[in-house]
Order: sequence, then structure tokens, then C-alpha cells
Amino acid sequence: MNKTVLALALVAPLPALALPGISLEAGAFGGVTSIDAAGSGSNDGKGIEYGLRGNARLGSGLFADVQYTRLNPEDNAFGDGLNSRIDEFRLGGGYSVSLPILPILTAGVYGHYVTQDVSLQGIGSGNSNGYDYGVLGRFDPLPFIGAYARFGRIDSSGYAGYGADGIDSLLGVDLSLFPFIRLFAEYRYTEALASGSKFDSHGFRGGIKISL
Repeated sequence: MNKTVLALALVAPLPALALPGISLEAGAFGGVTSIDAAGSGSNDGKGIEYGLRGNARLGSGLFADVQYTRLNPEDNAFGDGLNSRIDEFRLGGGYSVSLPILPILTAGVYGHYVTQDVSLQGIGSGNSNGYDYGVLGRFDPLPFIGAYARFGRIDSSGYAGYGADGIDSLLGVDLSLFPFIRLFAEYRYTEALASGSKFDSHGFRGGIKISL
């Protein structure tokens, strides 16, 4: 099934599923991405990324989430002279709680199944599968502004040697416009693989999320 359609199918019904004791959140984002040979800082491939995400807090600190991201790195991103397209889909969840001594801080753990559809222009396409896991946190100094982060590891491999192996992290801030609407800005860093070589993937994006 096309990953875009699947992500839409999972996120779109969230407003109708709101139940007592369950808080739901859906969002959309877009931005720029760059990929360079690890440690080189050369920014060999630049492009765009965009996607959708959904989150359901199930009570007692448990949550489930889903995210779809399309990466369109271009300009010889992996040193092969080919434009590429990567559709990434993550499905999983975790556990997080507010710290008793400082309630404005939240900490937890997460894990996802990760699948990536990889398309290399002029060669073909295939699939990469794996997982990610790590720790996450959130800081809410004021009701209308917050900062959040996750830091972990991703491990996937598949078509044409493409995958991800190593650090997978995210840092973001969000601002409340209304009680149920927030704007956010994020930086994402992932260590990608292609044909046995490691690459640094950087994403800068912004978006909007709606809470129920």
C-alpha cells in the first residue's frame, strides 16, 4: 500500500476517535533536507521533506504514534549521480511521565517499526526495513511554549544498500496559538547508509499540530 495513503488513513480519523481519558494529536510538517558524506560537511545533496504524524496518549503514560515522511534529496545526494526519493513510515509507541519533583519536565522511552521505500531515478526502487528506539523528553516552562527532544538509535537496511544505522535524533520547539493548535519548528539528524558508506542526514522543518 502506498505509504502516503496509509498515513492519511491513520491520521485522518483521529478527531472522530476522541474518547474520555485519551488525548489525540495530529500534525503536518514540511522543510528542507541535506545529505552529506559523514563528517565532510559538504552538503552533497539538498532537497525537501514533508510529512504527517499522529499521536494518541492512552493514559498512565502510555502512547502510540505514527509518522510518514517523504524525503526528496537531490543533487547527487549519495555520490551516485542519481536523484532519490525516500518514503519513510514509522509506527510504534512508548511510555512517558512528568517528573514528580519538576512537573514541567516529562521523560520517557519510545520504539518504532521503520520501513523506507527507496526510489533511485533510472535504476529502480525497493524497500528497507528496521526499527528505532531511544529516550525522549519535554520541557514546558510556560503554558504556551515548550521544547522537546528525542535521542536514540535507528537500524534498517534494504534496497541498493540504502538504510540507516546509528544516531537518530530530533530537537524542537512549539508555540500555542489556541488551546488546541500549536506551531512547531524542528531539527532532525539521522545517520543514513548507502552502498556501504555512511551519510549525515539533516532536516529543518516547521509545521502545525492540532490536539483533542
